[in-house]
Amino acid sequence: MNKKIGMIAGAVALAGVIGVGVYHTEASSSKEADPETAAAGTLTIEDATKKLEEEYQGTVKELELDKEGNKSYYEAEIIAENQEKDVKLEAETGEVVFEEMDEDEEDNQEQSMEKSINEGNLIAQEKAIELAKQEFDGEVVKVALDHDDGRYVYEIELFSGQQEADIDIHAETGEILSLEIDHEDD
Repeated sequence: MNKKIGMIAGAVALAGVIGVGVYHTEASSSKEADPETAAAGTLTIEDATKKLEEEYQGTVKELELDKEGNKSYYEAEIIAENQEKDVKLEAETGEVVFEEMDEDEEDNQEQSMEKSINEGNLIAQEKAIELAKQEFDGEVVKVALDHDDGRYVYEIELFSGQQEADIDIHAETGEILSLEIDHEDD
């Protein structure tokens, strides 16, 4: 009887260990890319922005470096000709691997943002990145242009070593609205 209980307990423990291993593997297969482990041939966020803006003749509203399996991709939202497109760019080659019109966004807000961009009321994304890097020297992994509380804000995420910084910059004035630095624990 004691042998049966011991065998059952051992089997349950083994199943738990296997389950945790499978969960951990699945959870890490599609996540935000770590710039510290990104391949040397990976486009910088600045290069990806320039390539997308030239190719689509529009403005990158949001850009994020993600990792799926062993490949890195930039996922972007681009505003061009009063329409928003979702685009996925292979980070190593710069090849567009996915693109679609994003039709579920609020049209008025998008048109208003496009108008502000076209009228030159907003600072360039490159200028916002430059301002962010003056506050925290790191690798840019995400840039988003958002409309918060009646104003346009660049939300920029940077990594350096074991630190991550989230910086919000007023898109019209260049003023640093917030700076948050987190220390990553492994």
